[in-house]
Amino acid sequence: MAAGDVIQEFAYRKRKVKLKTTTGCTKGDVLAYDTDGYAPVAYVPGTGVPGTGIGPYLVALQTVAAPGSGQSEVEVLEEGVVEVNKVTGAIADGAWVVLSTTAGKVTAFTNADVGATYAEDTIQDAIEMIYRRVGRAYGAAASGDTTVKIRLLSA
Repeated sequence: MAAGDVIQEFAYRKRKVKLKTTTGCTKGDVLAYDTDGYAPVAYVPGTGVPGTGIGPYLVALQTVAAPGSGQSEVEVLEEGVVEVNKVTGAIADGAWVVLSTTAGKVTAFTNADVGATYAEDTIQDAIEMIYRRVGRAYGAAASGDTTVKIRLLSA
């Protein structure tokens, strides 16, 4: 082996998980654990909590309709490159992607502008941006694109 030689191609790992009771999901949604199962997750600004839980994040590999009662299972990716749903906004190749305020969708990471007055909520949101990271863009996505390919952070 020499400098620059590929040691190992990164892993591709998937599994099945239970969705939260009476919850469904769309293929490409970002999921996180929520009390009794996984659900599409969104960041709720000012609360200090991304949705109902901080990662690890998984990506739904199939669409599952919400059952009237009980829990469904969904196949998810927990490590690898995958196409995920995103909100409007351009994402550069290699940029961090984070949870958006829309459940199951990501957006581009932006540096927080705390400003001259240090409001506690603003600082808290800036710090928690680290916990909202889902992965890095694996190719650019235009503003109007509804998906982006990402290298998912390992669970």
